[in-house]
Order: sequence, then C-alpha cells, then structure tokens
Amino acid sequence: MNTEIIKENTETTESKMQFILDENGELQEISKDKCRIVEYPIKYKLKNAFEVFVRVDGTENYWISNYGRCVNNHRAENSFYKHKEGKCHYTIFEIERYEVKNKKGKPTGEIAENRYKRETTPEDLVVDAFLVKYKGRFKVWHKDGDESNNWYKNLLTVTPDDYKNLKSGKITWQELNLEQEYIEYVNKASYHAYTVYNGVLARCKSTEATDSIHKCYNKSSMWEVWLKNPKAFVKWYLEHYYECGDEEMDVDKDLFGDGSGMYHEDFCCILPKGLNTMLANAKKHYKEGETPDNVLPLGVSYNSKTGKYTGSIQFTGAEKPIPLSEWDTEEEAFEEYRVLKRADILIVAAKYKNSIPDYIYDRLLTVEVKPY
Repeated sequence: MNTEIIKENTETTESKMQFILDENGELQEISKDKCRIVEYPIKYKLKNAFEVFVRVDGTENYWISNYGRCVNNHRAENSFYKHKEGKCHYTIFEIERYEVKNKKGKPTGEIAENRYKRETTPEDLVVDAFLVKYKGRFKVWHKDGDESNNWYKNLLTVTPDDYKNLKSGKITWQELNLEQEYIEYVNKASYHAYTVYNGVLARCKSTEATDSIHKCYNKSSMWEVWLKNPKAFVKWYLEHYYECGDEEMDVDKDLFGDGSGMYHEDFCCILPKGLNTMLANAKKHYKEGETPDNVLPLGVSYNSKTGKYTGSIQFTGAEKPIPLSEWDTEEEAFEEYRVLKRADILIVAAKYKNSIPDYIYDRLLTVEVKPY
C-alpha cells in the first residue's frame, strides 16, 4: 500500500474542511466551500484561533472581527489602532473614489476621492459583515443579554416590534423562533492547532543534542493516537482552547500527568503561559557532577564547602529568587521549599480563578509539589 498517496489524499481532504464554533460555542467542522475568502487580510494579533478580521465595507482603513473588535491603520499601513470594545460608538470614514473629467467630460487620468463620516457601533459592523440580512429585521438583539458581547453568533437581527417586546420582557428570543444564518470566513483555527502540534512533536523528538529545545523535554513522548492522527490532536486542542487575556497559551502534560512525560488526551490541558511557567519554575541541581545519580530534589542545591543543603524559590512576579535555610539533609531542604512552592501555587491559582476552567482550578488546589 502506498502510504504517501494516503497521506496526500488525507491532506487534500482536510484542507477542504475547517473548524468553527457553533452558536453554543461547540466545535463544528464545515466545508471551506461554505466559507468566504478574506479579501483584505491583515497581520494583527487574534483573540483566538477562530477570530477573523474583514475590511469594513465602503472603507479602506477599518477592519471588524467576528468578535466585535475594530482596528484601523490610518497612521501607518502595517500599524493598527484598536478601537474600544463592547457597547460603544464609532465614527469611521468611508471613501469614494472617482475619475476626474475635464470641462468637456473627458477623463483626465486623475483619480479623486470623497470622504464621508459614518456613525456606527461595533454590533452594526459585525452584523453587516457576518450576519445574513432579512427583510424588515434591522434591529440587533444580544442573545445572552450582554450588550457588550458582540461575538457574531451572539447577535440576532429582529424587527422593531420584536425588539420592543424583547426589551420589555414580553417574549424571549428563543420564542421568536427566528432563523439566523451567519457568514463564515476562512479562519486559521486548524493552522494554529497544527502549529502547536508540530511544536509538541518537536519536543517529543528532542535529544540531549537538540540545542533549540530545553532538556526537560528529553524524555517526553506523544500518545500513539495523536502521533498517527494529528487531526485528533487538533480537534482536542480546539475543543479545550480558551483565552486568558493577552497571554500566550501552552499545552501542559504534567498537571494531570502520571509522571510518564507523555502528551496524552487524559494528561494534557491548556494553561496560560504565566501559570505554566510558575508550575515549572524550579531548576534541577546536582550534588556532585551532572549525572542521574546525583540529582537533587527540585528547588534544592548543595554547598560542598559547608556540606549543607539549601533551597531557593522565586515567587511569581518577584524579580529575584529568595535563598532559604541551610539543612543537614536534602529532604529537610526540600520540605521547606515544598511548603513555600505550594503557597505560591495557591496564590497564583486564586489570581487565575476567574480566567481558567473549573477543572484546572480545582486541580491546582490539590496539586502536590514533588521532589523529582
């Protein structure tokens, strides 16, 4: 059997599909044939893998995303200013270009332009770009009741009468039983997830001689299902992905892991980089020589001059590590480090409580700080 042909056919099939979020925020796979191409793409940091920016119709310098974020590049072509989000007002400028003619009505070859002010809102721009229009339905209702949430699938166009009834509480949007189609554009969800997959795979293939990857990944491995079927990882990643402000998100294998170092769907979770760094923030030390037999507990070092063991901890947000007490045994030194590291984890967990899934927060409350 020709495996190269199978691989090629699989890639061709997958390239015609893309992942989106449905109206309930659940992962859904659709054909790219149903998605529009973004005609004027920009390089701007996305809120998540599903966000898409499209240029506002009638303008040349404004873009709106399907999450209600608006940016413009008036000052410089590749530099973008982000407007306010939520329930707010925008003044944007539409541009009309036309060919200049002389007194005899003949073209001069010159192009002139007119600029027009347009008063609008984020929700109106999202509706224009991402919602299918229906006759008589030119009012916008936010399904979750939060008028600052302009995610396109949180919006529903309704008639003025329906809007009044919704506002007064006489009816719910579900009871209206209105059809609302949404316009999908080609997104970078799969591309982003495959990039993460390739990064994880590189860690799992690293060795002592791999300079670009930290030594802590030398014994990492990947679950066979993900190894043979990258799309299974992509689906897992997008189903579990969430945002935490502007932080970069990492795939972690240790918080729920069994100590094997394997990237497995039962062991992995997605963590904000700050939280992931905090959990891994302990250097490995050796008593005498860098050999497996001389490895000391995490956070512990040995002073050959005094014959004592001492710990060191750098609390999250601190500029420098704090040296701890000297002890006769490595077990005593680690116990002091363990107590303080545990406190650091609990404090940081509390700070992230409202930004991370409950199952991750609950795990942080019970996680053990182990010596190795």
